[in-house]
Amino acid sequence: MWSRNQRQAAARLFLRRLGLVALFVLVVFAAAGVWGVYQKEQESAERRAEAEAARTDLEERQGQLSADIERLESDRGLEEALREQYSLAERGEQLIVIVDTAATSIEATSTSRGWLGRIFHWPW
Repeated sequence: MWSRNQRQAAARLFLRRLGLVALFVLVVFAAAGVWGVYQKEQESAERRAEAEAARTDLEERQGQLSADIERLESDRGLEEALREQYSLAERGEQLIVIVDTAATSIEATSTSRGWLGRIFHWPW
């Protein structure tokens, strides 16, 4: 049989080992919690960066829209926008076509001969 001291020593050894196992389980749970917090922090940092990029983009767009609104509030800006969008012209405006004279004379001679003149090269 075991003596009283031997039983107490065995009980203490068992309790120490049980305490170590409980401490190990507690450390594992704490590490899992810290890992989860770390992952959430990484995800929130990525989302924050995306939100910052979206914010700067929206601020740029707001600036551009404000400039467009200011331009459209003036008569000249409104006229430019209408001319650009609908290809409008004012009363009295006419279309001017600039034609290169050298190119038209070559085309005129080649079309006046026709396809027979190009094939046979008759002097006319």
